[in-house]
Amino acid sequence: MNRGSYAPAARACYAGIAVRAVVANVTAALFAPLMGAYGYTYAQLGLLTALAFGAQAAADVLLLFLLGRVPEKVLAVPACAACCAGLLLYASAPLVCGAGALFAAIAAATAVFAFAGGMLEVVLSGVAARLPARRGGLFLLHTAYAWSQAAACALLLLCPLAGAPWNAPLFLLALAPAAAALCIARCKLPPQDGLALPAAEPAPADCTAPARRGRRATVYLLAAAAVFFGYGAEVVMNQWVGVYAAEIFSFASGSAAGCALFALCLGAGGALYVALLRRRTLPLWLLSAAAVCAAACYALAALAPPPFCLAFAAACGVFAGLLTPGAMTCACEILPQSRGRLIASLAVVQDAGAALLPALAGAAASAASLRAALLLSAAVPASAALFLFCLHRRARAA
Repeated sequence: MNRGSYAPAARACYAGIAVRAVVANVTAALFAPLMGAYGYTYAQLGLLTALAFGAQAAADVLLLFLLGRVPEKVLAVPACAACCAGLLLYASAPLVCGAGALFAAIAAATAVFAFAGGMLEVVLSGVAARLPARRGGLFLLHTAYAWSQAAACALLLLCPLAGAPWNAPLFLLALAPAAAALCIARCKLPPQDGLALPAAEPAPADCTAPARRGRRATVYLLAAAAVFFGYGAEVVMNQWVGVYAAEIFSFASGSAAGCALFALCLGAGGALYVALLRRRTLPLWLLSAAAVCAAACYALAALAPPPFCLAFAAACGVFAGLLTPGAMTCACEILPQSRGRLIASLAVVQDAGAALLPALAGAAASAASLRAALLLSAAVPASAALFLFCLHRRARAA
């Protein structure tokens, strides 16, 4: 594969990740409209989040057996088609289902596009990791994800303001996976052995020394816990910041506005991550500090008066933009053996955190209040900070 053919593969990766951003966040951006129109509870919405990331975890498990055995296009193109079908089912549900069956239809659509989106993320992350740094590489995908999330939330915000029903934007968003499928099908992907390609990005300074003298199981468990709580810190706030904004400002479009604000901060954090990474100045202790700052943002979002509480909730995205990709990167650098399967196994752990922790936050919000749930959820990034610190100590000693 010559260097001139990298650009179509990079565009295909970004198109697929944009689809992933749409399907991972569309329900969260619609939480407030769904609550207002159908009376869904925090617990029901938390169940939708758990279902979405549970389906994504199932996709990660399946890919443990398929990656390297099935061509990536054969996985990615049908995944885009399934995302399109799931979004269309979601959009059509209020038109064809009665009130009793509507939640089940929305849940089924969520499971379909979440499973497909999980496949896209892992498959295209593997492709991006084999691209040269000048085309972006693996780590810019998280930033592209955040900008795509912000764009999707902006569409979900503007359509209701124009008088359209809540499901109308979903028909437009369904065009994104159709376009991505065409983009992926027409491009030539880099070879899966990746031997002729340069490294995608430089590695963080303190994450480059692999654990050598046994105890790899302990290091792996610490890395898995850091990934579990690190990604959970992002997803809990990402899923509930929209409802929080709608509660504060008392209008349904606040749900999409809150998600868009968080996505913009998440993108800023991801851009900062890439900038620091290129200077080789992102040690594990800095990730621990980012997790502590995220915990502080959770607490301040729960305790501060409006509009400062929303500002702190959105600002959490800056630190999550460092924490989420950073925890995974350091885990892969400390445990470099069988990296493809390692990434897939840690992706399962990551999605387990994304499924369980927001659902627990929803249950806490139903039992008390959303502010109380956010205050309790400050323990999630705090736990990530603790495990990252322990991982740093263990990796230096191993």
